[in-house]
Amino acid sequence: AVAEKWVPRVCSTEYDPRDIPAEKKLGACIGMSMTEKQGGSDVRANTTTATSEGNGVYRIVGHKWFTSAPMCDAFLTLAYTESGISCLLVPRWLPDGTRNENFKIQQLKDKVGDRSNCGTEVEYHGAYGELVGEEGRGIRTIMSMVAHTRLDCTLGSSGTTRAAVAQALHHANHRAAFGNTLAKQPMMANVLADL
Repeated sequence: AVAEKWVPRVCSTEYDPRDIPAEKKLGACIGMSMTEKQGGSDVRANTTTATSEGNGVYRIVGHKWFTSAPMCDAFLTLAYTESGISCLLVPRWLPDGTRNENFKIQQLKDKVGDRSNCGTEVEYHGAYGELVGEEGRGIRTIMSMVAHTRLDCTLGSSGTTRAAVAQALHHANHRAAFGNTLAKQPMMANVLADL
């Protein structure tokens, strides 16, 4: 049921930055909320819990030290259920069109390095969530998204580097100093070759 509602929007080629219910958007984005302060990369040390209300709906209570992309429409969240760590989709907007007010962004992280993927601390105070995959199999469920996210980060970094090199080459081929373009100056040619 979760996939039927979300996959078409997540796979859309349209980016829709509006802060409205996902059902009304051309495309949607999903972030991840896994890491807790006491556990770091060891998600089995997490303490966030999710209590079933039936029909795949859960209420989540806890804190996440690092949640990626706070501008997203929903967040894949790891939390303990009766069967162990499970993966839940926590939408920014509820099915009835109201905000998921029990999902609170606490603060943005001041990260070193990749600042293009914003990170935040969040708290869940009985936040609405829907089970993704099997209860107790949350780590396995979320790992496929983790792999895609890592690839996305790699492609973003490579693309940015390629664009920077293209701009440097263009500038060096069009800017002249000391009677020649910068690209034909021996020291600059070495620098450009290293890029």
